[in-house]
Amino acid sequence: MKRILIITAHLDDFEFGMGGTVAKLAAESDNEIGLVVMCNGERPGNEHVADPRNEACIYNCKQLGIKYVTIKHYPDTRLDKVSQTTVCSDITAIVNEFKPTIVYTHFRDDVHSDHRIVSNATRVACRMRCNSTVEQLFEFSIPGSTEWGFRPFEGNSYVNITDLQERKISLIERYTTELRQAPDPISLESICSRDRYTGSLCGYEFAESFKLIFHRDEKTCVDDS
Repeated sequence: MKRILIITAHLDDFEFGMGGTVAKLAAESDNEIGLVVMCNGERPGNEHVADPRNEACIYNCKQLGIKYVTIKHYPDTRLDKVSQTTVCSDITAIVNEFKPTIVYTHFRDDVHSDHRIVSNATRVACRMRCNSTVEQLFEFSIPGSTEWGFRPFEGNSYVNITDLQERKISLIERYTTELRQAPDPISLESICSRDRYTGSLCGYEFAESFKLIFHRDEKTCVDDS
């Protein structure tokens, strides 16, 4: 059985960034999937969006069969006000509890500071120490955020989501407070075009790309401490 942990900054990140892949992983009966969201959905100046975003995330998780869901209490865009030690400790505690073999998180050079902070903390929590269960660490991109960073996202791993594109869109559609009109990157039309272009890079109609940070085997290491 694969234990897969998705660590995100915001309530809608896993659907926008890797919704098709999550749907595919959730459909495989031998997978156990966990989701960690560090922010509570309260966007400064628009605190009213927190409730509908939480409802959409919880509903999507139930639909996909994700039973392990942790939503932390930090407000959106304010993770830079929290000490790095606290964020790392929170994520490390969850990694140690869930004991994932595969972890997905944000691209380290995303333009959004919340995404970068979560990515860096996840790398700390998933360091390849002898007692770590993590065998693979992947980073994913977020439309309307990653492409505006200073460094391009260069995927080196692809997942065919052709049969799950409609399912991904149905997950995203529930975030009515977040979607925008085309040609904005977080419009439904742009997201479909993005996934179609990614698919064209690897021979599929629709695909999602990831950056593999590391992959190690299951051999027991020797603890020299």
